[in-house]
Amino acid sequence: MRIAASISMFVVASALAAFAFDGAGERRAAAEISIEQVPDGAVRVAYDLKRPVRALSFRAIAGGYRERRWRVDGDDFVVRRGDDIDIIERRDGEAFKAVSLTAHPNLVRIQKNYQPLAVYGEGGVLLFTGHFWPVLDEDRRMDAVFSFTPGAGSKVVAFGERAEALREWRSPMAHPAFVYLGPLEPVESRDVLALIDPTAPAWIREEFATLTPDAFDLLAQLFDFHLDTKPNLFMAAPLGSDPGRLSYSGDALPGQFQITLEGGGWNEPSPRAVSIFRRATIHEAVHLWQAAARPSVREESPWIHEGAADAIAAEAMVALGLWDGADYERHLHEAREECAATLRDGPLRSAAARKDYRALYACGHVIALAVSRAEGAPASDFWRAFVAQSRSLDAGYTEKHFYALVGKRTGDPAFERALRAFVRTPPADPEREIDRLFEAARGP
Repeated sequence: MRIAASISMFVVASALAAFAFDGAGERRAAAEISIEQVPDGAVRVAYDLKRPVRALSFRAIAGGYRERRWRVDGDDFVVRRGDDIDIIERRDGEAFKAVSLTAHPNLVRIQKNYQPLAVYGEGGVLLFTGHFWPVLDEDRRMDAVFSFTPGAGSKVVAFGERAEALREWRSPMAHPAFVYLGPLEPVESRDVLALIDPTAPAWIREEFATLTPDAFDLLAQLFDFHLDTKPNLFMAAPLGSDPGRLSYSGDALPGQFQITLEGGGWNEPSPRAVSIFRRATIHEAVHLWQAAARPSVREESPWIHEGAADAIAAEAMVALGLWDGADYERHLHEAREECAATLRDGPLRSAAARKDYRALYACGHVIALAVSRAEGAPASDFWRAFVAQSRSLDAGYTEKHFYALVGKRTGDPAFERALRAFVRTPPADPEREIDRLFEAARGP
């Protein structure tokens, strides 16, 4: 459950030449990326560059995914890992303008990152364009267009389009996106365009159809704006046979969100399964609104939006009558306990680096609630103001902007200092530090 760091794709100047022009002076993309669906969940990927380069660089994926699952055509090229990047280059170091490869799905889910390529129901795959998109540096992607060719009996689905193929395509959100290649047909409702695995239990499909109208109306009210684009939902349900397992994983992008349900516990609508599905789905929907506050690529702190999405989802569960006060307090208690447990391994600031991802949610939730108490207003009130502020920041918001708005809205420098210390300081007694943060939220 995460929101992607937004990428600037328009201010580009480098030796790679982000933009190229044809003889008539018309702008042409620096790279044309063609993706074709092939059997066994794989895709063929071809890069056609307007100017020669000595290497194609990509933001690195944990676990060496590209080295393991990309097979470059011929013996002239190699895929290797650099400093926080993955690189395709010729073995002889010469420049090149074209290279092609076959990408296979990852066999194990990558934590806290979008799945580059995933089998999605029978005969289908879902890919994230960001992992196939070369970069110029940490902040900028190469100016590129994509072409998609589905396999036999399949179509390509992206942002409401369902076509035999897409040529020279750019996301309407100017951002990396999910694209589906396969036989499934999307179903459109008032709020979403949904592509749902037919193996998903009927109660899941019915619950989603019932939940989204009320949840989207409430979130539009809480954030004080409606989404500009009807979002895509992609839902997979490779449940498996483990009867006690209830795994819900979600990803959110501007205008899109994806849900994967695993475990036999989803087969029946138990109270626990229903509650998890509702809260987690609202959490992902919150990210659609949060996407209007664009985080900086360099300085984005995931706990800011993940914890707030948890806190706002909990508020929404109560407002929609899906939880009572006891449910809400139990959820808060669980967040506090989980946050304290994760902080025993180090401060929140280093949680992502040490791959302690649960800290981002639980401690971020604790922080969102502490800010809410310091303001004397719901967590959604702060985010409504944070979105408004962030829209004016060309480079995206940072942790510094978050603290500054907390100080401005609470008018309490002591609370702001306590919050900063909570994030950066290794706590000797995590439970006590959480108590101190809430005590600071109450003011002198």
